Amino acid sequence: MRALIALGGNAMTGPDGSAAPEAQDVAVAAAMEHVADLVAAGVDVVLTHGNGPQVGNLLVKNELAASVVPPVPLDWCGAQTQATIGFLIMDSLERALAVRGVRRQVATVVTRTRVDSEDPGFSRPSKPIGRYLPENEAKVLVEHGESWERRGDKGWRRVVASPEPLEILDAPAIIELAKAGYVVVGAGGGGVPVVRDADGTLRGVEAVVDKDLAAT
Repeated sequence: MRALIALGGNAMTGPDGSAAPEAQDVAVAAAMEHVADLVAAGVDVVLTHGNGPQVGNLLVKNELAASVVPPVPLDWCGAQTQATIGFLIMDSLERALAVRGVRRQVATVVTRTRVDSEDPGFSRPSKPIGRYLPENEAKVLVEHGESWERRGDKGWRRVVASPEPLEILDAPAIIELAKAGYVVVGAGGGGVPVVRDADGTLRGVEAVVDKDLAAT
């Protein structure tokens, strides 16, 4: 039996919603106790996860440091959170399995999701992410190429495209690892969105893929 388990990004934060490292570590460890029970019972598990609060943390760092260092693009933020959350899951799940006498390795695949460069969402970025900023701070980030909109009295908020996922490019690697006996973590946060250019090469884009659509 094989099961796909999707962990929400908020499920990997503290009870108060804190995304502090220690709070995330505790929350992931608690979730992995339940996953370990399934694996110990013989279920072949593939894991995916959200990353909203975690990407939000990185965006705040971008904003606070924008006048000193160039902001990291959103696709990089997605890749960073896939790696970080994947590491936490691997560490906690392998520990929980060892306690149960189960020798299984966990592997994380930093996953890319192909989207259409002509998707209407790119011409009309509308998905708000991150926190509200005053106009003067938002304009610094606009100068770095980001899209920001005034959102009422609360201030300005970043908006990005949310294109439809077309293909999980690294699905073959996930499948092969699962066949080889690994518990696999993949497509975190919906995957890092990439487009295929006319010359056949891939490049990351500033967008957010719906994690639920990517998981299907």
